Amino acid sequence: MNPTEEIETNSNRVQEKFSLLNQNQINWRPEPSRWSIGQCLDHLIVSNTTYFPAFEKLISHSYRLSFFQKLNPFKKLAGPIMAGSLGPNLKRKLTAPKIFEPSSGSIQADIVQNFVKHQQILKNYFRQLLNLDTKNLIMASPVTPFITYTLHDAMQILVVHERGHILQAENVLNHSNFPK
Repeated sequence: MNPTEEIETNSNRVQEKFSLLNQNQINWRPEPSRWSIGQCLDHLIVSNTTYFPAFEKLISHSYRLSFFQKLNPFKKLAGPIMAGSLGPNLKRKLTAPKIFEPSSGSIQADIVQNFVKHQQILKNYFRQLLNLDTKNLIMASPVTPFITYTLHDAMQILVVHERGHILQAENVLNHSNFPK
């Protein structure tokens, strides 16, 4: 499945599972240290959006790497490692980087519709990016410029990251104490 189709699949899954939930259900947390369904979706919107400026520059052919980034010997290794560590089969809980943190306040019930709209924007970027040499174009992580990976790997990171947090949200939905 190509990344655009995977984004569509993730959108459909979110709509199917969460579109009928009320605000109380969207914000319910199994425990204070775990995220609500709304926070999982908000986190995906926040984290995906940090890639958009780089995507814009890549599409317009104005993206430039620093001297160090061009010479980074790990640029083709970091992406597969990250994609493997962010998906639905996590071996250990990871802490989101500060710039990716979801809102700590109440999430509005329209988060599902906002997520689906966001996915359309992401899918549009992916369609345009797939016209580029995704396996050889290198970009920096929005978290730190020291981590670089291919555009192909960036797209895979976003897709598997979404899958992982959608599964996390489904686990909240299926929790025995989830409000009905």
